Amino acid sequence: MTTNSGHHALVIGASGLIGWAVVDQLLQPYPSPSPFRKVSALVNRPLELEDSFWPDSATGNPELGLISGVNLLCSDREFEDLLRDKVPDVASISHVYYFAFKDNPDSKKEVEINVGMMRRVVRVVKNLSSNFKFFVYPGGTRGYGIYRPEGIFTAPLVEEMADQLPEDYAKTVSYPQYRAMLTAESANAAWTWSEVIPDAIIGFTPNGSGFSLAGHWAMYLSTYRLVHGEGAEIPFPGVMKGYESLCTETSASTLARVAIFASLHPNEFRERIFNVADSATPGSMCERWPQITSFFGLKGVVPLPTSSSSDDKPSDFIKLHEEKWKTAGMKGIDIWNYAQLDSYGHWLTFDRQLSLKRLRSAGFEEERRPEEGWWEAFKMFRGAGMIQ
Repeated sequence: MTTNSGHHALVIGASGLIGWAVVDQLLQPYPSPSPFRKVSALVNRPLELEDSFWPDSATGNPELGLISGVNLLCSDREFEDLLRDKVPDVASISHVYYFAFKDNPDSKKEVEINVGMMRRVVRVVKNLSSNFKFFVYPGGTRGYGIYRPEGIFTAPLVEEMADQLPEDYAKTVSYPQYRAMLTAESANAAWTWSEVIPDAIIGFTPNGSGFSLAGHWAMYLSTYRLVHGEGAEIPFPGVMKGYESLCTETSASTLARVAIFASLHPNEFRERIFNVADSATPGSMCERWPQITSFFGLKGVVPLPTSSSSDDKPSDFIKLHEEKWKTAGMKGIDIWNYAQLDSYGHWLTFDRQLSLKRLRSAGFEEERRPEEGWWEAFKMFRGAGMIQ
């Protein structure tokens, strides 16, 4: 592990699903005592520190700086000027935690945009800081082919599969291009990089996220209880194969801790990709659905035998009962992409669990019960007044 103290963490996309958790963990602090003296959190959407729900700074913990209005769709010069102007002590940046992503309906254009944004950050930080040591970013099971019907590989999914994607599919995924670009940029340099790969990420965001499965479910289940009352049965919105298929959930806090751990162990994580999950034991919605619905006082039950993707859509249910959740004071509804729930239980009908053997061999051995990550996120959403 790196023993030098006084590190300066730059967190890109710090109000998003993973970035928020990285800042939160760094401020806990994780690890303790912290080798970081400063955390610079960059966000695009406006966010005030008092609305961030991050821990208050304490003696001995890293100093936090929050910079809003950072849009990576700019030129290298514009981004460099922004860092110079907005990030104090920019020349001391040592670790970059990169969690930005820009959707585009054209998958190949999406790759081009996102590789360009990441390259921009890397080149500017290289130019500004001779202290630059490590760059870490998230991959995902899209990089194992789960966006194809029934997937491409047979689970458990292992890291070597990421280099075996069919060429036509690989062109539509950013991760292989990220790795090629980072390998080229870090050649003969003092800094290195790693990719951490979750499947479903369960976590909190203070201003919403289109990628927050926990946020989408929380909105739906809160509304369902408002309509049907505590103790009501709620069928899983999907088919039985989707209910029973194996997966590995990752709480955002676990993913954040792995990202930080990786960045502080460069020899073990150098230029490698690592699967991440709360537990090496896979689960399924058959197990998880009753657990997460119980948080809302509901009884989760099996899918309806006649369920189809057009029946009882969660998004339609939420829209139909708009007045109820408005009257209940639930806020921030427009920041969730809860329509994702309409298809979630219908197209993820195959096993897609991740192997954690490589992560364990690199020294990260923490395990937690996956349902705890769901409850942790729900408590944060409730505390923020987003759900009932």
